[in-house]
Amino acid sequence: MATTATKSATLEDFLKAEAAAPEGTRLALIDGEIVEWGANMTTRNARHSSTMMRIGYVLIAWLDAHPEIVGIVAGGEARCRVTQDPDRVVGLDAGVFFGAEHVETGCHGNQFEGPPAIAIEILSGSDTHDDVVERIRVFLDAGVQQVWIVDAELRRVTINRPDGEAVIFTSRHELTAEPELPGFRVSVDSLFPKLS
Repeated sequence: MATTATKSATLEDFLKAEAAAPEGTRLALIDGEIVEWGANMTTRNARHSSTMMRIGYVLIAWLDAHPEIVGIVAGGEARCRVTQDPDRVVGLDAGVFFGAEHVETGCHGNQFEGPPAIAIEILSGSDTHDDVVERIRVFLDAGVQQVWIVDAELRRVTINRPDGEAVIFTSRHELTAEPELPGFRVSVDSLFPKLS
């Protein structure tokens, strides 16, 4: 992750930097430092954006089928302050948040407050191994229960958990996400667009 010159930055500093950054720059606030969060790009490729929409669709359908669960599915670089003191503010390709407090802040605030139950990152061609490992670390350290790393090129999803266990689901598998998503089952292949 490339860093900017800002040190001991606050949420307010981050919001100002984000407003001043060139369009498409992905910034995050990690331990008082404003950093680039993944690739600096103004648009997403067709495979990435289609995969994001398909994942969002199945998660929303799952949530709608469970009216007893209070939650929200967010995506498209949803701003989320995963921790305070120090502030850690990141953008999510997709995330699943549970609890009325997340629904309220997500619908009426500048960002989601607190970590999602599930954070989903869809790999881009410019992501490095170190970038991905750092994102997983940030999410797990913040209390995220599942970090999905989605590889649209290889058509697979890796679920990382706080216990260090990583499970890989390939296009031949059915993806499950217990216990955070009870009853959630989807063909991995169906998460990816049929693009050449």
